[in-house]
Amino acid sequence: MSKPSSKRTLLWDWTLTRDHDATPALHSTAALLEKPSSRIASITNWNAWRPPELPAHLPFRPMIRTPAQLEGNEWDMIRGSVQAELRRDPEEPVILHTFNEPERIPLSVAEALRLWRTLILPLRQAHGHRVKLVSPACASDPPGSRWLDEFMAGLPNGCDRPDILGLHFYTMPDQSADEGLAAAKAYLEERRARFDGLPVIISELASTSRDPAVVDWFSRELARWLEHRERGWVVEYGFFGVMREVADGFVSPAGQMLDGEGEWTGLGRWWVGLKPMAL
Repeated sequence: MSKPSSKRTLLWDWTLTRDHDATPALHSTAALLEKPSSRIASITNWNAWRPPELPAHLPFRPMIRTPAQLEGNEWDMIRGSVQAELRRDPEEPVILHTFNEPERIPLSVAEALRLWRTLILPLRQAHGHRVKLVSPACASDPPGSRWLDEFMAGLPNGCDRPDILGLHFYTMPDQSADEGLAAAKAYLEERRARFDGLPVIISELASTSRDPAVVDWFSRELARWLEHRERGWVVEYGFFGVMREVADGFVSPAGQMLDGEGEWTGLGRWWVGLKPMAL
């Protein structure tokens, strides 16, 4: 199957794997990603293991979400997923995500740097740099920005730095679509410029407005803008998220990619490249 030209990564919540066998709608939901019309370029689930129900042709992006993934069975799964991806497509690098919003774990910058140097960098080196490391991805607020600034400052040697800058971005709930779009562009441009033009993966992205029209317009317009950045600027991006229930009170129900049964919503159908449902 030819590789999609899209940069869209599917944020597939782990609960969908847990519930897949007992939820008939999820069978067809996952199967639709096999269609050539799918705009999805890769998948991630914030975990060390690949969702077995998703199509094998889609690259998997494992994640060292917390320090727990750097020891025991979780570390074995990370290394196993890297090996499996190397075998799946010998021509493509494996993209490995690291700490997810570490400032909220909380994980200190000093400890993150220690783990980066002692465990994460050697994994890249062991594979001749066919493993591409994504920096820790922090929240798009002042504490998140400060944490990432300090982490990157702790890696002055270019060969120790990540290959890709990991970012998140969520609008504020009371922002208009125009304001949210402008804020997203400004934040992403500032972060990239600050770190010497490193390519970027936005591994969580969403409007938190409760107005479906605002969420829809923001998502489509920002996706259009991101798709037009060259790949040396934007590698991949993913809207949050693909799950049957709203994750928490911060994210918006209007941003759900699946309904409660596990079927694609209108926004979800757009995201994966399916035709809108007939009225």
